[in-house]
Amino acid sequence: MKEFQFILPNSMNYTIYNAENDDYPIVFSLPHSGVDISENMRKNLREDAILSNTDWFLRELYSFLHDEMDQTLIENNLNRYLVDPNRSPQAIGDENSYVDNVIYKENTFGNPLYRDKLSKDEINSRINDYYYPYHQALEKLLKDKIDKFGKVFLIDLHSFALYPKYEELDTCDFVLGNDSDKTSSKDFRLMITSILEDSSFSVSDNFPFSGGYITKHYGLDHNVESLQIEIRYSTYIGNREFGDEELDSSIIDKDTFEETRDKLKIIFAKIINFINNLK
Repeated sequence: MKEFQFILPNSMNYTIYNAENDDYPIVFSLPHSGVDISENMRKNLREDAILSNTDWFLRELYSFLHDEMDQTLIENNLNRYLVDPNRSPQAIGDENSYVDNVIYKENTFGNPLYRDKLSKDEINSRINDYYYPYHQALEKLLKDKIDKFGKVFLIDLHSFALYPKYEELDTCDFVLGNDSDKTSSKDFRLMITSILEDSSFSVSDNFPFSGGYITKHYGLDHNVESLQIEIRYSTYIGNREFGDEELDSSIIDKDTFEETRDKLKIIFAKIINFINNLK
């Protein structure tokens, strides 16, 4: 298993960029790009545990948003396997699937993670120490933007691997999710779709990802338009299949990564300009 940096409760579990910038009514969120885990988690992981399907290298891919475009962005420094901020905090049950749990018992390929069953104390500790701080910080960013502009756009950034059971996604570069136009306007989704397609990317509408907890929860507020953007691994990492594995930067095809990043700079400049013209 890959070596991870270990963190302590209440340490810097997330990073916020340009929190004080009130020029744009936009907040970007990167909840699944972190790799850090706690010491308690490490001790209980099986030797063969694989923490697969992280949103690998999205922090590097989208760093231009805060470095060059001065956008407000919050990124989670913690691995989604420690606790998943894109699940409801009430998603604690006997189901093993990662889809149904804020703290996974198995990885995304259905393989067991832990030597011993997690205790209720451990589960509650992870939620209190690592889950709620991210959401409290995100809520404050959204509130500050609403106070300034009366409305805020929340764009939640993710990535995905190839899913063989969804054959129609074999050539799909992006999936846009807004709970079938419930968390943001149809016009907003179609605008992003058009910009992506104009850059020769293929786009799927709300299938198979219609938005996770972050998109759907904050999109309940009529002052928030929230939308999830998923980019396929092969679109920015390299043209290969991805399985039950942990990735490091040596796997990146640099030409693919840089070409996609350059296109994304133009795409997001257009998205930001569109939103800013709505003020």
